[in-house]
Amino acid sequence: MHIHVPKPIHGWKQFFNEVAVITLGIAIALGGEQLLEKWNEHHQADLSLAAIKDEIGSNTGGLKSRMATEPCIQRRLDAVARYIEVAQGPRPNWVGRPQIWMMNSSAAEAARSYGSLTALPRDDQMAISDIYGGFTAINDYQRDEQLAWAELRSITEDRELTDSDKASLRQAIQRARLADWGVRINAAQAIAKARDALGATPDPDIVGSKSVCVAMTTPFDEAVKLSGSTYGEPR
Repeated sequence: MHIHVPKPIHGWKQFFNEVAVITLGIAIALGGEQLLEKWNEHHQADLSLAAIKDEIGSNTGGLKSRMATEPCIQRRLDAVARYIEVAQGPRPNWVGRPQIWMMNSSAAEAARSYGSLTALPRDDQMAISDIYGGFTAINDYQRDEQLAWAELRSITEDRELTDSDKASLRQAIQRARLADWGVRINAAQAIAKARDALGATPDPDIVGSKSVCVAMTTPFDEAVKLSGSTYGEPR
């Protein structure tokens, strides 16, 4: 067996050369590790942004479907208001409801918990914050809206409307109109911001219930079928 004894360093020049080589090797190793971490960070940020765009597309797709029924919502509220005040003609069999789409935020929340959201450009971060802020407002408006429409559906019950009933129904109509306005404004802003800032567009394959567009003279069971709702409709 041959043992190679380390050779002694001859002079300061050789010593500094050895130190420089070692230092350069360490710097290259650390720099490579930092580059890899940076690449992983940006890769994760790109994946998170893609997931967020998909989620925004799904949310705005539902909103786009609802906005297509907006004329039906306005006509139905006007028709209910007229019936409450005049109460002429046959009692309605059907009132229906606007579409409701709960705005999901799981992709954005996951990106925030991973820390990948902070790796995105500031403009993207601000756009995402604005869009999801609008989604939160839409969820709140829709919740109140559905409660208001639940009250409006009481006109299909087989009983006379009292003055107290009419007063309560008038308030429900105003709540329904306000909630519809809030949903429309926030939906339009979210769709525009998603398109202009992130290039995210509504999913065109999302279709919701046509409940509010079904004629008020339609019997309940038939109206449910015509609404196209997957999970039925509330009475």
